[in-house]
Amino acid sequence: MNSPLAHRNIPITIIGGGIHGISIAIRLLREVPTAARYLAILDRHPHPLTQWRHKTERQGMTFLRSPAVHHITPDALGIVEYAELHNRTSELAPPYSQPSTQLFWDFCGDMLAELAQYRVYHQFEATKLQWDKGAGKFPFRLISKDGDGFRSRCVILAVGTDDCIYVPPEFVQWQRQYPDRILHASEFNVEDQDGRDSEESFVIVGGGLTAGTLAKSLSERRHSVTLIARNPLKTEQFDFPPVWLGPKALAEFADETDFQRRYEVIQQNRGEGSITPDIMEALMDATNIKMYPETRIQKIVSVEEGSCRGGVTPSLLVSTNRADIPNVSRVILATGYQFNLCRYGFLRELIAQHGIPFVCGLPRLDADLQLYPVENLFGSGTIAQLQIGPASGNIAGASLAYERLREKLLQILR
Repeated sequence: MNSPLAHRNIPITIIGGGIHGISIAIRLLREVPTAARYLAILDRHPHPLTQWRHKTERQGMTFLRSPAVHHITPDALGIVEYAELHNRTSELAPPYSQPSTQLFWDFCGDMLAELAQYRVYHQFEATKLQWDKGAGKFPFRLISKDGDGFRSRCVILAVGTDDCIYVPPEFVQWQRQYPDRILHASEFNVEDQDGRDSEESFVIVGGGLTAGTLAKSLSERRHSVTLIARNPLKTEQFDFPPVWLGPKALAEFADETDFQRRYEVIQQNRGEGSITPDIMEALMDATNIKMYPETRIQKIVSVEEGSCRGGVTPSLLVSTNRADIPNVSRVILATGYQFNLCRYGFLRELIAQHGIPFVCGLPRLDADLQLYPVENLFGSGTIAQLQIGPASGNIAGASLAYERLREKLLQILR
């Protein structure tokens, strides 16, 4: 059965139904309600924000790191007013009113109900994006995995980092040997550990919030956890300095003409991850969590003695430069993502054909977030880091991206 988009001409197409794609769409529709006739949001999942919700559930995240003012609508106090209306202000955590994940999701649910009225969201997995400058008013052609296609005048890439998981080189071979017991955090669901009859032992590798949240969630389920980080553990309220949301830092960033230097500034300000004060306090108070900062894993081997006779599940022995950790059930790699736009198959041909320039996997967008030299192909989220800076991939980055895209989008709608 053909997609309802098949053979149509769509003025504005957003690829990605996550936080950024939905946020940009809501902002545009709030400003120009008639834009619904000219807009399509594409995502491989049947419902918006699916990947975001799954990620927070898998980690056992109970509160967001971002303050309440950062969410998917342009109303700065939207979540606060929602919490007050529903007598849920207790779900706004001090000191910056960080919303609980359930409060955030419920608020988003109301906004998605509003979005659903416009019928702009489509389950459509793009397998190819083509651009023919001489093809008239609708030079983009999008083709789905089912072979359906349609044309568009403007495309906004709002894909996340989920297809770019990072496994440190030293773990690649170990993961091949023990694929069921050494998992990236994106493949692990902490809720699967609920109701286990026996306590298990986990090693979590990483020093960021994902590592800390997983450790806390597993310890609360009575499992023992060893948290291993190659660098000292850092405690920070936010994952980048808030100054990067202000005009001064953004103006200085824009004045830097060397894009390699911009990339270095982003790395310096985002670092290798940090843990919020409340999560760090929980880790330090837990009796079943050990933390090994500045530690490296040297070897992982399977210990299977007696497994055939006694029915004992084989365990892992994890050797580090600090200590040996025996009887490990799983090693969870909370090692993040290494974004590279070229890893998205539907874009490879377009990138190669038109020679889009890159710096360390990030496209060198122009000030309008356009992937030069392809006209009217824009990026939001992590894609836009070299223009928007360290906040780009966060919830707050969606608002910054819309400010850059707004005039171009309004021009297309005129």
